[in-house]
Amino acid sequence: MTNNKQQTAVKLYTEEQVKAMIEKSQYTGLTADFLILAAPSVQLPTDEEIDREIEWLDNPLERLNFKAGIRWMRDKIRIQGR
Repeated sequence: MTNNKQQTAVKLYTEEQVKAMIEKSQYTGLTADFLILAAPSVQLPTDEEIDREIEWLDNPLERLNFKAGIRWMRDKIRIQGR
């Protein structure tokens, strides 16, 4: 059995951004699609960005555990958004 669902990118917005988009759509008549395209989304870090950000950790085991935790949280957020 194949999965024919179209894959879409996960975009994150803060609660404040969502409220502002709803309010703006009510008084401007702009569509939700337009407002979503116009609003900057929160960007999740790439593996390379994670590696750069944890360079300050001196202990290799601590670095490995910290990296695993960050990746776990990032991937959990991505899965919840689908």
